[in-house]
Amino acid sequence: MTKVSNRRGGFYWVDNAPYASVTSIIGVLDKPALRYWTGQCVYRAFAANPDLSEKEALAAPWQLSNTSKDRGSTVHSIVESWKQTKEHITTIPDQFKGYAEAFYKFVKTNHVEIQEHEKTVISKVYNFAGTLDVLGKLNNNKKLMIIDVKTGKGLYPEVELQLSAYRQALKEEGIDADIAALLLCEDGTYQFAEYKTDRLDQFLACYTLWRWQNEEKLAQMNLFKGVEK
Repeated sequence: MTKVSNRRGGFYWVDNAPYASVTSIIGVLDKPALRYWTGQCVYRAFAANPDLSEKEALAAPWQLSNTSKDRGSTVHSIVESWKQTKEHITTIPDQFKGYAEAFYKFVKTNHVEIQEHEKTVISKVYNFAGTLDVLGKLNNNKKLMIIDVKTGKGLYPEVELQLSAYRQALKEEGIDADIAALLLCEDGTYQFAEYKTDRLDQFLACYTLWRWQNEEKLAQMNLFKGVEK
């Protein structure tokens, strides 16, 4: 596995070769909770300020989304720091302290051994790639576990597709990681749940739809010709 920062246009570019992003592929799924959250953000923005223009009200979810990205990036930095030092960071912005507390509660409650963090995994069989949050061992279990780290409000089933794709990419690297879980860091607490990793067929079904949705772009870029997997 290799750390890769060259990601653009829904692809990971590795050695000048494009690999479709796992999260972009899963993006073809309908997400009712996300639609509800978007509408709620617009409503609340307008309720707070009825003078907002339509454009300003519709921009409210994107502004909150940027805040969520900052929160997620902060938590991932906390995970990386703990992996390297096993120490707690004390200089965390106030709005993110609760999420840091959640992660530190998780590692205090469990014996966590992080082997890899924020690494790009690639399937050359299926031409996709993604960023795996944590690969490690938990509570002295000898088997490797894939752990996806998120911040937010809920656990969603589509994470099974994401984790199954990561498992496939790891298998191609000769790494056996049949166990996967989601660590959801909330404000001051956390949820941890194991997920199935045998959903590759369902992920590939999404991949087929993603290629159909992006036929024109793929043709213009001369990508994935003859790829029917």
